[in-house]
Amino acid sequence: MRTIKDQPSVFNYNDYRSLLRDLFEFHRKRLRHFTFRYFSRKAGLSSPSALKEVMDGKKNLTQRSILRFAIGFNLNKSETEYFTNLVYFNQSLDEKEKNRYYKELLRLQQNHKGKTLTASQYEYYSNWYNSAIRELACTKDFKNDPDWIAGRLIPGIKPSEAKKAVELLLSLGLLTVKEDGTLKQDSPKLEADPDVSSLSIRNFNRSMIQLGSEAIERHGQEQREISGLTLGVSRECGMEIKAMIREFKKQVLNYAVNDARPADSIYQLNFQFFPLTVPGGGAA
Repeated sequence: MRTIKDQPSVFNYNDYRSLLRDLFEFHRKRLRHFTFRYFSRKAGLSSPSALKEVMDGKKNLTQRSILRFAIGFNLNKSETEYFTNLVYFNQSLDEKEKNRYYKELLRLQQNHKGKTLTASQYEYYSNWYNSAIRELACTKDFKNDPDWIAGRLIPGIKPSEAKKAVELLLSLGLLTVKEDGTLKQDSPKLEADPDVSSLSIRNFNRSMIQLGSEAIERHGQEQREISGLTLGVSRECGMEIKAMIREFKKQVLNYAVNDARPADSIYQLNFQFFPLTVPGGGAA
């Protein structure tokens, strides 16, 4: 029989349905009579299958039912606060709201001495310069000095931001310290909840697209290549072009990685291919 110390911590979850499944399994193994019907009575819910329907993704939680579910699983005040924000984060379709709720989840996690890998990944993609500094660390003249790093980036950042970025990269294992005190780049595989991963990547892409827009004025034509095509294509051709872009990205990456010449600059390569009309030419 499990003891109470084995109860799943709400602060370790980025998906509330997974949390509900684990909580139910935990209570079910402790108390034989802890059924879906028993939970509904305990939570004050009219439907005996309410928990199962939410767990299976057939129904969402409302503001009122969130509190009922928290009561059903004996969540305390701080756990209920986290659970509430987690539900809103998972169910929100608005990008700004989703980011707001996730930042609140991170704050609550940190208050409880916890930090998940997905939280770290979200932090890594929260700005453009974390990835730039990771690449900069591989250049021949790199100096692990916040003032030097901040001065090399375009646009410039604060030395305090550079220092925090290096600390994050080290904590994630994306950079490691060599015996001589210099840094080297490692490439561990970061896996995260798809909902969080997708959100963090979208945030990162938006920031890089903004930098690309600013680069038109910031850099001369000899330093940049920004151009575009407006094409009329079939759906099938569009999918094939997407595949071509992905393949070209791999080719560029392999070419850069295998270049024997030492790197002395960091570039960002953006790919943008998106529809300008309603698919099929019909009305919206």
